[in-house]
This record gives sequence, C-alpha cells and structure tokens, in this order.
Amino acid sequence: MNKTFRATAICLGILLALFLKPVSAEVPQVKIRVAQYEKTLEFVMPDGGTWVSGKKSGKIQPGKLYRIDGTIKAKALRRYHLMVGSAGINKPELLNAIEKKFEAFKTHRFQAGALPSLGYPDNRIVFVGVGIFENETQACEQQNKLATDNISSWVFIENIKLATGHIKLTTGKQTLINSTSGIQLVANKFTTLKKAEFAKGYSWHGFEDRHFAEKLTINWGAEDLLDCVEHTDLEKLIIGIVPSEISAKAPPAALQAQAVAARGEMLSKKGVRHLNEGYDFCSEQHCQVYKGIQATDKAIAASIRCTRGQLMQNHEGGILDAVYGANCGGHSSANHSIWTSNPDPHLQGVSDCITQSEIDLTDEKTAANFVLSPPACWCSTANVEGADKFRWKKVLNSADWHKVEAAAAIGRIKEIGSFIREVSGRIISMKITGENGEKTILKELPIRQLLGGLRSSFFTVIWQRDPSGFITGAEFSGAGWGHGVGMCQTGAQSMALAGHKFNTILAHYYPGAKLKKLY
Repeated sequence: MNKTFRATAICLGILLALFLKPVSAEVPQVKIRVAQYEKTLEFVMPDGGTWVSGKKSGKIQPGKLYRIDGTIKAKALRRYHLMVGSAGINKPELLNAIEKKFEAFKTHRFQAGALPSLGYPDNRIVFVGVGIFENETQACEQQNKLATDNISSWVFIENIKLATGHIKLTTGKQTLINSTSGIQLVANKFTTLKKAEFAKGYSWHGFEDRHFAEKLTINWGAEDLLDCVEHTDLEKLIIGIVPSEISAKAPPAALQAQAVAARGEMLSKKGVRHLNEGYDFCSEQHCQVYKGIQATDKAIAASIRCTRGQLMQNHEGGILDAVYGANCGGHSSANHSIWTSNPDPHLQGVSDCITQSEIDLTDEKTAANFVLSPPACWCSTANVEGADKFRWKKVLNSADWHKVEAAAAIGRIKEIGSFIREVSGRIISMKITGENGEKTILKELPIRQLLGGLRSSFFTVIWQRDPSGFITGAEFSGAGWGHGVGMCQTGAQSMALAGHKFNTILAHYYPGAKLKKLY
C-alpha cells in the first residue's frame, strides 16, 4: 500500500467513524421574558455590574437604585390567523388531510420554528388556517361562528413588527443613556427587578421583587410594553422552573420527573412559541412558571442533577411535548380533546386511581358519581401539595351570574347543557340557550373561563332559577385543577412518596414514551 493510498484510507476511516458516531447535542441557549412594564421599571444590582447599549456602556454601582423610562414611538404590527389544524413539517399527508377537511374554506399555511441545531429533532410545525384578520375581534367573531358548527379553532397571532421607541436609563437626576436600540444589563451576581408583575389574569395575580442572575435585555416588544428578557441556558432555567411549578418540598423523584417533563416541553416548543417576539418563552403559565433565583436553587440543582439532558422521546423519535397540570382529578385528559391538535398516543389520558380499573367518564351519570363519590387516587393523597384541589366547590351568586350573562352576550340564560365530556370527564362542549339566541362553547378553558373561572371543566352543577325559569346562579362540584393533560403534579408527588422512581412516574403519565438523554 503506497503512502498516498494509506493516507486516503485513514482519512476515509476517520470520516466514517465521525459519521457513524452519534451526534451529541449541546445545552441550548434560551431567552425567556421574565417581566413586562408599561413604561417604567426600577432595578438594583447588589454587587454591581454593567449596562450596554449599542457601542456605549457603563458601570452599575452596587446597591444603587436605577430607573428605566420608555417612550413608545410606533406600536407593534400584528395579524391574526384563525387556525383549524397543524402538523409537523415532515408530515405533508396530514397537512393535506386537514386542508381537505376544510376544503369549503380558503385555507392557508403558516410555518413556525427554525432549522434544528446539531443533534436535535426537527420540531418545525405548519399551521393550517381559514382566515387572516387585521384585528383580534374579527378573528374571534369568525371563531364563534365556527364553534356553532362544532368546529374547533384558535387565534394565532403573527408578529410582523415589534414596537419601537426610546428607552432612558437614569439614576437619581443623572441620565446615563437615551437609547433607541434597547439596553442590556449584565450583573456581577444578579439583578433585582422591582415590582415585577406575575399571573396577570389569574386570582393570584400580584407584584414582587424578582432576582435574575444572567444577562437581561430591555426593549419595546410585541405587546407595546417594555419586555425584560433573560439570556441563559436551559439547564440553569430548569433549576428555576422546577420549584416554581411544583413544591420545592416535593420528594426527589417528583422533582426529577418535573425536571424531565419541563425540559421536554421547552425543547419541543422552542422556536415555535412567541414567534418573532424576541424571545423563546415567557415566565408565566402560558409557557412555564419561572420566578428567577430562589432560596431553594442549590437544593433543587443537587436533586435534579441526575436528569441532566434527559427528556421523553415519542414513538417517532422526536421530543415529546411533556405537558403537565396541577391535579388531574382522578384521570388525565386526551390532548386533542383539550386543545385543537392531533392525537398524541402518549397523551391520551390515564386513570390516576390507585386500585380501581378504567372507568367511562364520558358518561354523564358516571362522571357525576365520580366527582361526588371518588375512589382513592394518587392525586387525592392527604398532606400532599395540591391534594386539596382534587375536589372543590364553587357558588356563583346573582352578581357573579350577571358577569356570565354579559360574557355570553345572548341575554338572560335559560339553559346550559348538551355537555360533551372527554376521557377525563372534563366538559369540552356545551350549548347555551338565551333569550336572544344560542351559543356553543368549545374546549375546556373557554368553558371554565366563562363560568366564573372554575378550576377545571370536570364538574357537576345545580342551577338556581327565577320563577320564569331563567338561570340566576349556580352551585358547582368539581374535580381537579387545570387542563389535565400529561403528568399530574399532585399524583407524581404521591407516587414518589410511595417509593416510585422518577422514570416510573413518567412512564405512568406518558405511556409508551421513552426516557432519552439528549446531551
């Protein structure tokens, strides 16, 4: 063998070895919107740091109070798509089937996501829509018309252009920079954002000082507000998400299951959520709750370290969107019944009963009995955080009911019924009959929002009526808290207390999915 041939053979061997060697993915960098302010915010860096805007920069003095004031120049530009289906970019046959189903409409496609990084599955998705509108009101009007024909849809917001304006950084009477390109804050240890708003639209809405250790950028965003965006890596983010989403006092196996689920949900949606908004995720319930640096971080990091890079892999080798909820109420839900999505074989709902066999909760009488006389379930175990949400009651008085009538907008309500329940017992369709017409409400979240903000749509109800037969109030008896799809966080804690490992917990709530280490 001559030297040239030998060298060529060696090079080919190396290339072949590299080709055959499994590609190891790297920890992804992520951007998460951690706070929004209307036009003014204040912050402190206890150990100091720097600010940067374009080519200019300066020092942030330790412990000193700084202020950012924004003046908007041009509002954000958005369009509203009414979507009726979606599929992965690699599933043209499914997309064609969706379009054929809605061939009576003029359909269009919208692609979300980006080319995957090395070692990651392709999570790009294509939405199929039946209309594009200049404002949300028009889109919602068409959505209501489709619901009357029992067609489920959702409004997707396309962000065309972010808002623009000035941002001024000051301390005391001193102006440090007046920028049109945003300001980046880099702390030596962490930045404290004063009075950060959280849980907007929920009963636990409030404001609190929150601490963030990574880089923060502040600029005008897609909602005409000042967006504060943290730049970090996914593993650091997961440490903060776990105690924000589940009790920091949960058993280690439950914390580990939560970490795996959260990691998979984030990675399955990265590049698809908050498209063209300047960040990957928000720190609220819409994505996953994240409160920044917490006192429990070191303990959480030690507890979940064994799960680093692990997630749930679906039957097609992709990343499972491992969604989860607070308390399933005794049975988890099917994803396509709760949302307008394609059925996922790993998210079709499982019984959370400890001993009882499968039960048909789509039957009205059976569902009512299950709510009022439940068997022992993992999510009903006493002294576990969230077990108090297993069963609940809520009463709507006449004042509350007037709000329901105003939201329904069909006059005084004579009847609410024609319930359709999915596998978990949650109501996903109901008809309202009023003095000015009828309306069909689809999907569990709009149903519980309309009926006074119920914990779930798995309920039985006694209506209060006036002498004319119109409804004037209601007494709800319900089960669970949240949508119910995927892992039940209360049940996971109970299973962990009973000695089950995190992989067993995940296998229970995501049947058929496999645990995989991505990096």
